[in-house]
Amino acid sequence: MLSKAQVPNDQPHPGITMHRIRVGAGVAGFIVAAGFLVIGLVGVPLFRYFLGLAILAGGGIALGLYWVRRWRRS
Repeated sequence: MLSKAQVPNDQPHPGITMHRIRVGAGVAGFIVAAGFLVIGLVGVPLFRYFLGLAILAGGGIALGLYWVRRWRRS
C-alpha cells in the first residue's frame, strides 16, 4: 500500500482513467450512458431540476413545431 509520502497530491491518481474504457454503440453504450445519468442525478441534485426543465422545454418546442407545421399545411 502506498503511503501519503509516496503519492504527492499534485500527481493524478495512478488508477484507470475514463478515456481508457472503450464502449461502443448498442446496449453496452446505452447502459454506460444511463449509468452516468443516474450518477449525475444522484450526485448533483441541481441536475434533477435542470433535467426536468430541459424535458419540459423540449416538449414545448416540439409541440410548437408540430402546431406550426400543421397550421402551414391547411
